[in-house]
Amino acid sequence: MRALCCLLASLALGLPGCPRSTSDAPPTPFADDFNRDVLGVRYRAAGSWRVVDGALASVGDHNQPLWLEVPLARNVRVEFTAWSRSSAVDTKVEIFGDGLRHESGYIVILGGWQNTISTIARLDEHEPRRVELRKKWEVGRRYRWTVQRTDGATLELFIDGERVLAYQDQAPLYGPSNNRLAFTSWESEVSYDDLVITPLP
Repeated sequence: MRALCCLLASLALGLPGCPRSTSDAPPTPFADDFNRDVLGVRYRAAGSWRVVDGALASVGDHNQPLWLEVPLARNVRVEFTAWSRSSAVDTKVEIFGDGLRHESGYIVILGGWQNTISTIARLDEHEPRRVELRKKWEVGRRYRWTVQRTDGATLELFIDGERVLAYQDQAPLYGPSNNRLAFTSWESEVSYDDLVITPLP
């Protein structure tokens, strides 16, 4: 019955079928343009997260992540467009998390702390080893993000094709408890669109 319900829901929404209930599904390419009115069965609903005008949107959810129920490969490229309508900017995602909790993986932030710090951090936004970039970003500008790991150990952030941050991890996060992606927000009004996930060798 559950499988039938998932199939009917996915057909109605024009989405892929329901995700597996286990975390051992093989990683596959995934894309979402959010050209619909609801989140869809692939997302674990939380807070104010919703689809507005063909984009994923949040009005500030105090780090209640919107988890995508799609497993990531150890090496993966995640691309999307993000923008903020708040002066604080503060757009952010979590990658290689557990699919349930904030700060269960890497946290990637653009224009955090009132648009003063961009960072990649591991398991804690304030961790001493986080990498930082001190730069202001434009309110309302649509930035194309690429978050990727190609060597199994180094997480990189590219903005509009330019590498701006890289985090080298001696004990890289990965496995059944660290293979999910989430969009996150604190108190900024943010939007995300045109998500593409590509497993890499």
